[in-house]
Amino acid sequence: MKIGLLAYHAACNFGANLQLLSTVEYLKKEFESVLVINWVPIDLEEYYRDVTPKCQYKMHLQFQKEYYHLTSLCRTAEDVANVIMMEGIQAVIIGSDAVAQCHPFISRISFPTLTLFSVNKLTEDRKFPNPFWGTFNDYLKKPIPIAVISASSQDTAFNLIGEKTRKKISGAIESYKYVSVRDVWTQKMFSSLTRNAINPPITPDPVFGFNHNVCMNISLDKDFIIRKFDLPEDYLLFSFHDSRTVSIGWLEHIEKLAAEKGLCCVAMPFTNGLKFENKLKKKIDLPLSPLEWYYLIKYSKGYIGHNMHPIVIALHNAVPFFSFDNYGTRYVRGGLLSNEKTSKIYHILSEADYMENRSSCINRLSTPPVPDYVMQKILDFDVEKAKKFADTYYQKYRFMMRDMCSSLKLALD
Repeated sequence: MKIGLLAYHAACNFGANLQLLSTVEYLKKEFESVLVINWVPIDLEEYYRDVTPKCQYKMHLQFQKEYYHLTSLCRTAEDVANVIMMEGIQAVIIGSDAVAQCHPFISRISFPTLTLFSVNKLTEDRKFPNPFWGTFNDYLKKPIPIAVISASSQDTAFNLIGEKTRKKISGAIESYKYVSVRDVWTQKMFSSLTRNAINPPITPDPVFGFNHNVCMNISLDKDFIIRKFDLPEDYLLFSFHDSRTVSIGWLEHIEKLAAEKGLCCVAMPFTNGLKFENKLKKKIDLPLSPLEWYYLIKYSKGYIGHNMHPIVIALHNAVPFFSFDNYGTRYVRGGLLSNEKTSKIYHILSEADYMENRSSCINRLSTPPVPDYVMQKILDFDVEKAKKFADTYYQKYRFMMRDMCSSLKLALD
């Protein structure tokens, strides 16, 4: 059976690259051929070219070519359909990641701004309809089976979606042969849009299977990582998108606390480069491969900062962490009104019972926990609890992949 994968393969985003690699390596054991459908909207490509340093952009292109079997380039749903026919793809798996987005116009209005209000622009991957919703089937003479795994709506305000669009999205969801979601908010969205006809299970991010799917064949040892990045044996990683979450003084304080415990604080960049945390004495520069990023976290003594996938990697490897959760729904510019419960980090850490290792930073009025508290959470981290959770989530991941593969095979019998 020949399978096509649709996900954020071309994103200059470490987590997106790792979760797709995990899925690819798993599926290679189940199907004779696994192709990554090379759908890259022009505006999404332009966005990553604009925000990603050239050296890092090239690194992500190299990663795609090395680890994915890519189809020819697609720009539209019709292009995707043509590739499916040309390659003889028999079924498509969509996800994981934020492949279930549909942001209504009213939810994209920012207020107040210098021009009273403004409307946030969206790239094609975040609008409905697009191929992430299976719209390529509209261009095929015979629609093929679709499965969606661990999808996220990325804080979509689904209660504001108009009735006409609701019906179309509902039809797409109900056509899937298998569907699961990554968080409670997306589960509520799918249930609401289908009027409770579909209430998909919540399933783990594929990175919870990374050690089993990928590291058996593709690995970097700790000595290599330490030598390449000139790191001490015991290091803490810090990654922040901006200077609004914690101050330079906050970083200086925690660096002093860490030094007292024999830990070296290291600034690690996201794909758009180092921000103000390069005030730390030690830093890692771009370019950085997604695999190097994974192993830097895996071998560290702790991670402190933004984003979901560093927390997933930390939990997967029982590494101490403190999450400055930058997800959730902002209702007024700057987050004066916000809902942190829509955050995918909020969901994972609720499940894992690590909510004390998290602080929401989406509200403009929120203040960060003091460095002493954060450092204590790193030092007191319950490693055994993390190991048990990681094992539980890995088993859930295996069940998801088994059920999804069975559903597709049954549909094609």
